[in-house]
Amino acid sequence: MKKLLLATAIAALSVSAANAAPTIYGKGFLTLDLNTGDVDTTTTTYNIDGSVDTVVKSSEDADGRSQLNSNASRIGLKGSEALTANTDLLYQLEYGIDIDAGDRFVDAAGGGRMEKSDQFYSRDTYLGVKNAQYGTLLAGRLTAIDDYVNFANVTQGGVLGGDAVLASFDGPRTNNTFNYFTPSINGMQFMAMYAMDEDNGTDTLGRDAFGLGGKYETGPMNVGATYIQAGDFKVARVSGNYAINPAITLGALYQNTDFDSDDNENAFTISGEMATATPWTAYAQGDFVNNVGGADDAEAFRAVVGGKYAINKATTGHLYGAYLSSESTVTATRVKVENEFDGFGLGGGIEYKF
Repeated sequence: MKKLLLATAIAALSVSAANAAPTIYGKGFLTLDLNTGDVDTTTTTYNIDGSVDTVVKSSEDADGRSQLNSNASRIGLKGSEALTANTDLLYQLEYGIDIDAGDRFVDAAGGGRMEKSDQFYSRDTYLGVKNAQYGTLLAGRLTAIDDYVNFANVTQGGVLGGDAVLASFDGPRTNNTFNYFTPSINGMQFMAMYAMDEDNGTDTLGRDAFGLGGKYETGPMNVGATYIQAGDFKVARVSGNYAINPAITLGALYQNTDFDSDDNENAFTISGEMATATPWTAYAQGDFVNNVGGADDAEAFRAVVGGKYAINKATTGHLYGAYLSSESTVTATRVKVENEFDGFGLGGGIEYKF
């Protein structure tokens, strides 16, 4: 009888340990990137009567050195624990790692010193509850829900302008946040978020914020929309993609951002991906932003082309190139400064997931 009880206890402990064991996962993504460009500046001064006094034009190289970049490299723990037959406790601890650098050399003019870097910085970290009937509620440091409605971005690595759409507001991680997701029913899912205003230096958006959204995912076609507001700051997004055949998928995104200024930012993205008969997948993306950051006459345009090579299930090779052009105007009393940037970038690297 004692042997039977002992065997039962060991079996129960084994099951409990198996349920509680977290999954260790991560990604290492290193690229070698080279960006080059120039900045043209036009400074115009005016007389008291508004007529032009002087116009001075200058040009400056904005060539960068080649860089080894770590791109969203991370390590994390995640898992779940059954609370009832229909409810699970969820947890995730995910941290970013810059695998190309650690401490950095600063203050060279003053003799120099090594400054500690912020390795293992928090990405999405949370506790949550998932119910089969009522959905999932997460609490912690979370990605804003607009990131779940981005069916257009195909950029990768250390590409010029960043591996995201060019919109000024794009899926930031917010502290002290609750995210809620309904169960997906026939591909339809709704979501909501609330970021608390704790007034203690950790408020990501400067105050409390809320968001609502929904998406419809069927495989060949995916569409969605979100709305996020933090006081007078408001951002609305719509995005979708469609697989016109098994090899080609086209995507698009539009976002309107109100910075509580006279001019709203309007961001557009179109993209396409094409699988080939080889391990290569080719992609292209175009981004255009008007009134960048809510500033009048500030514009940005980018074109990206690239390819991904599936070495095996866990390892992917990357090659890409980009052109970026941006314009901005700063006006003060009797002075106007116009800046124009034109640049090109090339890069490539390797990504490993585990």
